[in-house]
Amino acid sequence: MYLNSISADFYAHHSPFGAFASFTLGRYGKRGGFGLELSGPADQDVYIALVRPGQGTQSFPFYSGSQESGASAYSGDSASGNVNASNWDPFSPKDITREMGWCSDSWSAGDITFRLLTPFGVVPDITELGDEEIRRHVCPAIFAEITVDNTHSAEDAYAFFGISDKDALRPLSETASGLKGIARASLFGFAVAPSPDHHADDVRETLSWDIQSAVANVSPDKAPPRHHLANRGGVLLRAPAGKARTYIIALGFYRSGVVTSGIACSYLYTRFFSDMEAVLWYAIQHHQRYLAEASQRDTELQNSGMNEERKFLLAHATHSYHGSTMLLDDERGAIPRPPYSTAVAPFHPLWVVNEGEYKMLNTFDLTVDHAFFELRYHPWTLRNALDLFISRYSYQDQCIDVNDPGRPNYPGGISFTHDMGVANHFTPPGYSSYERPDLDDCFSYMTQEQLCNFCLCAALYGLKTIYGNGDILWLATRRSILISCLKSMVNRDGPENNRDGVMTLDSSRCASGQEITTYDSLDPSLGQARASAYLAVKTWASYLGLSRIFDALGDEDAAAEAEEQAALAVRTITGFWNDEEERFPAVFEKESPGFESQVIPIIEGLIYPLIWGDEEAISPLGPYGQMISQLRRHLRSVLKQGVCIDDVSGGWKMSSTSTNTWMSKIFLSQCVAEKALGVTLPAEYDAAHSRWQREGDCRDFAFTDQVHSTDGGDLGSRYYPRGVTGILWLL
Repeated sequence: MYLNSISADFYAHHSPFGAFASFTLGRYGKRGGFGLELSGPADQDVYIALVRPGQGTQSFPFYSGSQESGASAYSGDSASGNVNASNWDPFSPKDITREMGWCSDSWSAGDITFRLLTPFGVVPDITELGDEEIRRHVCPAIFAEITVDNTHSAEDAYAFFGISDKDALRPLSETASGLKGIARASLFGFAVAPSPDHHADDVRETLSWDIQSAVANVSPDKAPPRHHLANRGGVLLRAPAGKARTYIIALGFYRSGVVTSGIACSYLYTRFFSDMEAVLWYAIQHHQRYLAEASQRDTELQNSGMNEERKFLLAHATHSYHGSTMLLDDERGAIPRPPYSTAVAPFHPLWVVNEGEYKMLNTFDLTVDHAFFELRYHPWTLRNALDLFISRYSYQDQCIDVNDPGRPNYPGGISFTHDMGVANHFTPPGYSSYERPDLDDCFSYMTQEQLCNFCLCAALYGLKTIYGNGDILWLATRRSILISCLKSMVNRDGPENNRDGVMTLDSSRCASGQEITTYDSLDPSLGQARASAYLAVKTWASYLGLSRIFDALGDEDAAAEAEEQAALAVRTITGFWNDEEERFPAVFEKESPGFESQVIPIIEGLIYPLIWGDEEAISPLGPYGQMISQLRRHLRSVLKQGVCIDDVSGGWKMSSTSTNTWMSKIFLSQCVAEKALGVTLPAEYDAAHSRWQREGDCRDFAFTDQVHSTDGGDLGSRYYPRGVTGILWLL
């Protein structure tokens, strides 16, 4: 996808699978580079330059404009820094062309092109693979290509790729025979892939505090400086006179030892790679296969039939998803293997997707939305997360009626935590890092929401869907948990003989507060869980999923009870239809300020039967046809300027009464609109949403989920993985 110079100035993740690592790049005049377990871009100057000796140096502008030399810490002379600006000229933004694919990100200017390649594809169940296959999937490396067109010159030219860091860097050739490149300790580094047409001195390492001067003054007759105290370094890559030359560079990450607390885990890749040099060697030896996979993904997206803006949004979001993933090894076997497991692997995989800048572990609100992507590429990771929720992050509660001043208690049941911890720390069993009692908005409990999320994820993983044949064995071994979920769902509907299919009671864990939804930072139109129209339709979908599960397991009584609850929910939802205004209220409590609001996410629950292939459930002629028809009319009513279409930007607002909108939920709702409700959406919406990511404040944080609908200003959820709901566009 071609990105013009105005909209090409934004950060993007570039990350391997399961390493919680990123080479973040893209903002002009700002730093990025290698980052391990960060909540935002790294703080390194990144030097990508074309050197023509005697004619000057031209570079991409991915470094700060001025800085002190590291030498001043030793000499006290601050004048010895990167001041040789006359020999080092950044390309003007108007001269840079940027293109982003599903696995690629490239910049071209003058006679130099730089590409980052982040291959991904299907990852089979890791416990069923041999060591060599595992290495291929977990190798924590990505790739860069630098191409110099020197065909019109009679003199040699050089490409330069390098970085700065707070600490001293080191040349790889001193620790790994045959590797040339630069590293920071044993944490990250890069190495140039050898090629038959390379001469021994075509790749030269250099370390210098004054790296720009060292590069600008390169000479074929003089070795570049190599100062081991320097915190700036890179590789000079020769392009012979009259020729074009491309170099492949592997960029690797490595963090050894136990990296988490609460549950002691190491990165799984450390079982298969002894150090960073081993990672780089492996990546270089197999780079052709990895690059072919990247090309395959790029071609797949390019031929998808989506408009260019959606292609960009999905590619950008996928980059950030991978940047948040961790594939760990539960070293001490703290988490029991599932009862059905026949795995004989000497490790215990533990899958985590971090919640972007917040770094919460496996936030269930995100797990349910990542599920669509994971079902396509590695469904076992979804199962792995669900098993951990069952074994460690489930809990039992009672229910309370917050509308009764006495707050009487009623039976509750099982539910699941909002997350599993934060910043590499797994919280104690049954508790999240987020949820607290005595609150009415942010940081309160999401008991009903997470209970629905478990039911929906279980159905997505276990049932036959458009992605595959499911896993009935897993459902069978989890039958008792699923029965408990149904009972808990029914209990939260209220006392027997007074049930309407939707949530009526809050969790006793809220104490004096009340439950909230995943839309925690929005106003009462979407923030309150009880009587939420959004959560009511999601609850209907959860009952429907449970019914389909119990049908598959041959449990007719449980299936019938779930189906009856689904029918009750539909009756309640349709009872709040406003025929005159052709819409639903956002909250089914007339005294709530959210009653007058109009929201898009009420349609969100339809995505699940769509994925299950349950066409009857979402047909206007099916058993729930009245609700489906009303939801279609509701969507048409709210997709209007000044209601849920922003007056200024033309983008989608989740609620008519809030300008806080979420990109991942927009993508999901767009799929429901087009695939389930048959509503045609103009491409202008996608253009507005794309601008938010590329031209607003979001560009400082790679993919950003939560934005201000008027201008795309970032409101939170930065450096975020959840935008992969855009995979639903490919249905």
